[in-house]
Amino acid sequence: VIFVNEQYQTSSQILISLPQFSSATSSMSSGTGLIIKVLTLNCWGIVGISKDRADRMAAIADVLSSGKFDIVCLQELWSQDDYNNIVLRVQKVLPFTHYFFSGVTGSGLSILSRYPFESFIFHQWSVNGYIHKIFHGDWFGGKGVGLCRVTVQGLNINIYTTHLHAQYNDDDEYLAHRVVQAFDTAQFVDLTSGAAHLSILAGDLNTQPGELCHRLVQHTAHLRDAYEKNSEGSDIGTYDCSRNSYANSREVSRNPNGVRIDHIFYRPGLGAQVELQNYTMPLAERVPGESFSYSDHEAIAATFKITPSIHHNMADHMFSKPEEMMTCLCEGTGVISEAVKQLYWSRVHYWSMISTIIFGLACLCLFSDIPDTYSRAFQLSLVILTAVIIFAFIMATVWNKIEQNALRSTMMAMQFMATRVNGSSPETNSSILSTEIQEEGTRQRLPFTLKN
Repeated sequence: VIFVNEQYQTSSQILISLPQFSSATSSMSSGTGLIIKVLTLNCWGIVGISKDRADRMAAIADVLSSGKFDIVCLQELWSQDDYNNIVLRVQKVLPFTHYFFSGVTGSGLSILSRYPFESFIFHQWSVNGYIHKIFHGDWFGGKGVGLCRVTVQGLNINIYTTHLHAQYNDDDEYLAHRVVQAFDTAQFVDLTSGAAHLSILAGDLNTQPGELCHRLVQHTAHLRDAYEKNSEGSDIGTYDCSRNSYANSREVSRNPNGVRIDHIFYRPGLGAQVELQNYTMPLAERVPGESFSYSDHEAIAATFKITPSIHHNMADHMFSKPEEMMTCLCEGTGVISEAVKQLYWSRVHYWSMISTIIFGLACLCLFSDIPDTYSRAFQLSLVILTAVIIFAFIMATVWNKIEQNALRSTMMAMQFMATRVNGSSPETNSSILSTEIQEEGTRQRLPFTLKN
């Protein structure tokens, strides 16, 4: 039986189907297994901004060409020349490569593989930051989650890579966007991994263990964190840690270990036993012979052993931790509802800006004379203010509505999932969780009954 979800239909068809147990067991005996090693790295390849970019990209290509890794997921690979050079250097050991084009500059996401691709697809998120935040730049990348499917010795393996919106300061204005992205990514993984014996999500998720987005990804898609097999016994993070030459000195003095925001998650499928053998930080602290690191992020790698099995553990594919899942959904709806309230006041702000400018210009023209000496300056000001009015109008109408609908869509999906999770624990007592959304000065109550 084959199902195609219309939401994810593109020219590269992804099929959501039951795994073909017979093909795996016919290619491999039950006593053997497939070993694959996966690496993920945020390359920090921003043209004109990233330091030592050309030298670092060459060094990254050297490491990948060693043949130590079977699957490589790269993020922030913004230059097509950098991508082409890496592909050229690794073609003997990682001959199958795919770059996920999206947005204005490209998504920055790429997957390199020792094994041929069966299919690939890119799902762009409905919210991606703001177009006028030019120095943040996330919107221009058209970010999302990429999927490449490979089949090795009869085993279907789904490789996902992603890069969630960055947090630029403590007053995190993008938290709601990141919550939407995390939940959307988790749903995408969950809906497309049915035919896979192993699903792997690797990338820069810009969220630490225990934070809302990390928990949403892990619980919604039923994923396990490869960090649980940290063979090095170290708490060193992947960003702003003392071993990295590009780390912020102030952050290092406050927390030498840095933060762990790059992750490898995995999910065993039906018809396979998956053993996580190790988790490492495989790159040296510095590029050999240089004083700088490979990137401002640290690479991480995980090794998996996949063995076909006729025993299927359905518990891994259900809500095994309903209480934690409900906590995530409750927090997520709270963050999104607050963001919707802010959208209302944002619209009021832009309309007020438009009204103030128009009123000021009207008063200036009606009640004062513009000397000829200042006519050119006045005309230039008029052009600038007109541009500001147009910008504010678009933000108050089109952009505000797009963001509002994206948040509403995720809210509805979270509510629906809450009812499913609630149904998975019928022995518990009833309570009410309600989310209030303020829009245009009115409150709309969205209740659903939970059992906890």
